[in-house]
Amino acid sequence: MLRSARLSYSNTRDIMSLKSHSRRSFLKKVAAGTGVAFVAPAGAYGRIMGANDRVALAAIGINSRGAAVAGSFARVPNLDITHVVDVDSRALEKVVDRVARTQGHTPKAVEDFRRVLDDPAVDAVMIATPDHWHAPMAIMALQAGKHVYVEKPCGHNPREGELLVEAQRKTGKVVQMGTQQRSAPESIQAIGEIGSGVIGRPYFARTWYANKRGPIGIGKPAP
Repeated sequence: MLRSARLSYSNTRDIMSLKSHSRRSFLKKVAAGTGVAFVAPAGAYGRIMGANDRVALAAIGINSRGAAVAGSFARVPNLDITHVVDVDSRALEKVVDRVARTQGHTPKAVEDFRRVLDDPAVDAVMIATPDHWHAPMAIMALQAGKHVYVEKPCGHNPREGELLVEAQRKTGKVVQMGTQQRSAPESIQAIGEIGSGVIGRPYFARTWYANKRGPIGIGKPAP
């Protein structure tokens, strides 16, 4: 577990009904919007807040899963999605409109994620890009003083995960990786039954998951 931000995968239905708009309740409300629990020690809640009572968040990578997560964040009290970031202009147009309709005002459309890292008004980033960008973007965001919500997996390989942990400890910022499936009732039941011996003693399992994405039409030949 990270020293400055513990990751919790417990069910978060109990915080869906939170009503207080205080600064201290912000992280719990983010959990309600994304389906994962966000736990931090005393003092961490104040560190994630900006100069006022609203968190400015940049949503980076908003095709497919990223669009869904951005839509959830747009419903979180005390949070503004100020920037929507993607290299695909078609995705930008779609999600900017969706976020604007949900939160009541329009975020800026940005194609280069480094621009939001340079913006001191941005408090936190949500990263839902293709997997190989997760750790590099998260580490760069931490180094820029931003808090991070990153989709699973947090790294493209084990070493990237170690580097991300090192960056979090060095900066003291809050990092959360989304692993919502672990808190799904069906997953909890299945693991519980396997552990109880319903299928005997498990000795081997193999899983793999990947999506294939086509080009977005802006690539150029390179050596």
